[in-house]
Amino acid sequence: MKVTIKMIAEEAGVSMTTVTNVLKNRTDRVSKEKIELINDIIKKYNYTPNMNARSLANSSSNLIGLLYHSVGGRIDFSDPFVSELLAGIEEKTKDNGYFVLVYNIETVDDVIKVQKNWKFEGFIIVGLSENSFEEIHKNIPSDTPIVFVDTHLTAEMEKEFINLPNRYIISSEDRQAGYEATKFLISQGHRKIGFLGFTFNENEPGVINERFYGFKKALQESSISFDYRFFFTDKEFEKITDVLEEITALVVSSDYLAINLIHYLRMRGLYDKKKLSIIGFDDVSYAKFLDPPLTTIRLNQKNKGIIAFNLLNKAIHGESVDKITNLSGDLIVRESVTNVASKIGKQARRKSEISTWACT
Repeated sequence: MKVTIKMIAEEAGVSMTTVTNVLKNRTDRVSKEKIELINDIIKKYNYTPNMNARSLANSSSNLIGLLYHSVGGRIDFSDPFVSELLAGIEEKTKDNGYFVLVYNIETVDDVIKVQKNWKFEGFIIVGLSENSFEEIHKNIPSDTPIVFVDTHLTAEMEKEFINLPNRYIISSEDRQAGYEATKFLISQGHRKIGFLGFTFNENEPGVINERFYGFKKALQESSISFDYRFFFTDKEFEKITDVLEEITALVVSSDYLAINLIHYLRMRGLYDKKKLSIIGFDDVSYAKFLDPPLTTIRLNQKNKGIIAFNLLNKAIHGESVDKITNLSGDLIVRESVTNVASKIGKQARRKSEISTWACT
């Protein structure tokens, strides 16, 4: 016998809508006793809702598309930024009776293809450049809500974005984060500071670009000129080894990349935390367990995922949602940054003592 929502509703003495709300975990107006009764009946019959049938009958699939933009056609789930962001989204979707389809996209064609095969309530799209943003949002119906995570726009494009229906952005304050990270290194006496990031276009808004802008702003405020010999991408670790004697610190655009660099240097017997200070971004779960524990800007990616889902859920239900949400970060000081200011002071005092002694 095929069990239906109607049969469960009749046995529980409630409406089909009440059963549907329990299945979707929307139980604000359902008594605790009725929830327990309905769940008992569902368990008794081992009932599983037919998602395709529900989609056709109610124009509702309870399916959210999580589209991750990356080059190379693969999502790197080993990157803690990815896994922690996804953990936050998955936690809330499950709590609210939604399902998530995770799909890597490189082009607009990928977005068109995924829409042909599935019916979505809305999308969370991670890591788009401004150019990709313009192309992709135009190919998703305007009545389908989209939350863009970590998409930065120019001031001109942001003015247009404000008027786009069902389009929202949540990002970290990446420029301020880059600024704070660099200012901290400067406060610790560092003047020869490099920057390491994944490859990016300096002329196009983006997460790494914003952090790099913040980095340069902090240097400029402290009258420190930036030498582009100390600018590195994730493919240039060997280039870093060539200038280890010239720099005392690195701002690294993610903890994941910082960890890879430390491992690379250590395997070659070149890593000395007293000679090269490193600060990252994200504060991934195991940053505090590294050797040395990593100084970083905490951006709480799991919380970003939770907020992204909450924004989308409100938009799906027609509630008012802020168009742009910016999340601040926190400086977490650990042992990967050495205070060279005190060492420089000691060396200066020592030279003074030697000079005084030589004159006596």
